[in-house]
Amino acid sequence: MRVFEKECRSALVKSGIPGTEYCLNPYGGCAHACVYCYAAFMRRFLGTDLPWGSFVQVKVNFAQRLAAQLKRPKQGTVLLSTVTDPYQPVERHYCLTRASLEALAGTGLRVSILTKSDLVVRDLDVITRLPDVEVGFSVTTAEDDTARWLEPGAPGPSRRFAALHTLAAAGVRTWVFVSPVIPAVADSEAALAAILERAREAGAAWADYDPLNFYPSAVANLHRLFSRRWPQRVPALQEAQRDVHAYRERVAALAAAVWPRFGYDLS
Repeated sequence: MRVFEKECRSALVKSGIPGTEYCLNPYGGCAHACVYCYAAFMRRFLGTDLPWGSFVQVKVNFAQRLAAQLKRPKQGTVLLSTVTDPYQPVERHYCLTRASLEALAGTGLRVSILTKSDLVVRDLDVITRLPDVEVGFSVTTAEDDTARWLEPGAPGPSRRFAALHTLAAAGVRTWVFVSPVIPAVADSEAALAAILERAREAGAAWADYDPLNFYPSAVANLHRLFSRRWPQRVPALQEAQRDVHAYRERVAALAAAVWPRFGYDLS
């Protein structure tokens, strides 16, 4: 993993995501190296030709820039993060996410954290000081071994659910994001139920999902992985790619059947 330090001109950026006014991305790139990652397009903006998942850019002055921007009152929701994971391994050393949360604790902004890492528990003392906060965990499968191939640099789902339980027990509002729903991995009633059962047991207040977006790079990476590791899954991926609309409709029908069984509503 290559780590580069750089300075940024701003930290708090306006977001185009519905219901989210701002986003914070203290790092560029991501060491979790998820094979389906949608943010790989960001490489061309980061000034490197290294493979996505092999490098991280650290915005070393991020906390200072954020503090300066927060001198003017802001309203709305701020999301950590949109094109990187705020709790990837380098956060243990640089603590940019923790410093950002400390700065946000003195504002009226609502804070939403989305991560694949149990490192978020380290900051429970700061998170519980935020007046309006939620922590979500992205989960693609309930199986640690499967996740190890799909998300080789991320903590396994068992660790994520354990972290979710710790946060929920401390009174933090938590949720699970089944994202993406990958063909032949999570697009079955049994696979979705396994995730939601773990989410409910861990105390997640709600759950949501997002079918796979068939970006060419994501599909190519999944096809290579499936061909090498699970060749029997390749036909399902190809079928879903041929008719994305039908795939999304089938996932929606599955979710409508499975979600209520675990006491969750679909928004």
